[in-house]
Amino acid sequence: MLGNDIVDLKLATTQSNWRRKGYLDKLFSSQEQQEILNSSNPETMVWLFWSMKEAAYKIVNRETKERFYSPKKFNVTSYGNDGIVTFEGKTFYTKSEIKDNLIHTIAAAKAENLNHIQSSFLANADDYLSDFNSKSEHYTLEKDANGIPSIVDKTNGKSHFASVSHHGRYLSVVSDITTQ
Repeated sequence: MLGNDIVDLKLATTQSNWRRKGYLDKLFSSQEQQEILNSSNPETMVWLFWSMKEAAYKIVNRETKERFYSPKKFNVTSYGNDGIVTFEGKTFYTKSEIKDNLIHTIAAAKAENLNHIQSSFLANADDYLSDFNSKSEHYTLEKDANGIPSIVDKTNGKSHFASVSHHGRYLSVVSDITTQ
């Protein structure tokens, strides 16, 4: 199982006022808030922690097929850009990259799986499925009836886990295989 999240930092700055009263309380535990506020770059830390929680949420959503909003139930322990997210007794491992005005986080149920996840980046567009599929020679990106994505090998029909995330200018597709 895998998940991912991407944050366009430029857009996040204009869309959300994380400094307003009560904002951090809705999303983060007191320990997470303390780490954010003590950080040398609190704004980046807000979106890093958010991205870690969202990437883990996508794994839970795939498993349960249920959509819900409960960010405080996902607890982040950060080790720089890597981290552990726990949710109701389950542990997820995350690896994040901060660059070019974006944060991208991948999550997996096993730490060793993080090294096997492949990421593809596209411009964020409504027709990203066809864009991805036209650029990938060997795989197609598909969604099931619940909107959960998978990568399908065109030669043998084998389906692999995938996760799609988009925000602002950016879109990422991650899978447990090389997709291009």
